[in-house]
Amino acid sequence: MTRAAPRESRAAAASRVSILVTAICWGLVVLEGYDLISFGSVLPELLKDEAAGYTPGNVGLVAAAAFVGATVGALSSGWLSDRYGRRPVAIGSLVVFSIFTMLCGFSEGPSQLGVLRFLAGIGIGAIVPSTSALTLEYASARHRTLSYTLMLSGVPVGGVLAALSGMILIPSHGWRWVFWIALAPAVVVLPFIVAKLPESLTFLERSGRTERAAELRARLGLDTDGEAHAAAHAGPRDEQRIFGAGYRLASIMFAVATFFGLLTWFGLGTWIPGIMRKMDYDLGSALTFLLVLNVGAIAGSIVIAVATDRYGPRPVLVGTYSILTVALLVLLVKMPQPPLLAAMALAGVGGHGGQILINRYVGRSYPAASRARALGWSLGAGRLGTVVGPIAIGWIVGHLEARIGFLFFALCSAACAMVLLAIPATPASVREEE
Repeated sequence: MTRAAPRESRAAAASRVSILVTAICWGLVVLEGYDLISFGSVLPELLKDEAAGYTPGNVGLVAAAAFVGATVGALSSGWLSDRYGRRPVAIGSLVVFSIFTMLCGFSEGPSQLGVLRFLAGIGIGAIVPSTSALTLEYASARHRTLSYTLMLSGVPVGGVLAALSGMILIPSHGWRWVFWIALAPAVVVLPFIVAKLPESLTFLERSGRTERAAELRARLGLDTDGEAHAAAHAGPRDEQRIFGAGYRLASIMFAVATFFGLLTWFGLGTWIPGIMRKMDYDLGSALTFLLVLNVGAIAGSIVIAVATDRYGPRPVLVGTYSILTVALLVLLVKMPQPPLLAAMALAGVGGHGGQILINRYVGRSYPAASRARALGWSLGAGRLGTVVGPIAIGWIVGHLEARIGFLFFALCSAACAMVLLAIPATPASVREEE
């Protein structure tokens, strides 16, 4: 029998592994954020390329294609993670979205670009549920919200890199280079991720691979009592079904809230440069708004995480989306650029920070055994909003005044706040509060 390590040693090992897993998953999400938001950087240039057949309408469809793929990826990731593990899904997702994003740089016309964006989207959609489940499992209970928030801050960090790459590369090399360089960082980090990212211990134990789980625990320096760990994460069998008793209504409402939250956040990330160009800003200024949106998201997500640890997810979420609604309404008003940039930063705080908290709210509302499936369901069903958003804004930009897009986003943000206010508690969330 393996002798248990002293409590201090186990705590230090658990902290080390938590930092490692959070850092790796953060890196994966940075690359995902770049690949997803890079389309927003090139969108103004596509609208100028009338010879290739790009229009506001079909550019909106191309943008939506990535999110259709992401919906497929997110909905399938829960099943794939439960069958094959969180680790292979995360690694496979990185390979898929990096390769197909790079290939977008070779596309000729909206049809080819739309197909490639759809294929890249499958990997983009699958990676967040798997990295979320890994981060939440390995994080300590005390720092779980902070770890999760730091991990998902990789999305706007990737957005910042996408905006900067657009500013640097497009004027001198053209829009295709924004996609071509997407493969390089994935090639560099992939060997390290394969070597260092551990599998979910809960997955190994629940799939009957207790010896493998024990070996992994020993290698990581964690408690080797796998049976105790499995029991700690076990819940009533019905809880493993996200539509079981006590979870059905919450699962539906989480999907609806995610629909409106993702529509707002990724709709902004995709169309901000295009809207600002239609409002007669030059390319540099339009990409500056995208940059500020993502910088606001990075800074605000940390503040929101701290507030959540103190006040709980529901009041912070409702307040976050209320602030986001007000910031979007401010963008409707014609005024000098500095206050518009401030409003855009607040929109980044609310749009990204709010969606992080929705995901965290989902994570704490289900037991560990069904967490990946619950996240896959809410993100998969909710990503339908990311399909509707780009198409709707493409129609608005093509037929109405571009700034009306901000009103559309504000209405969606307000709807998200109202749904979140009404989500009922689940048995797992009640136990966590206890």
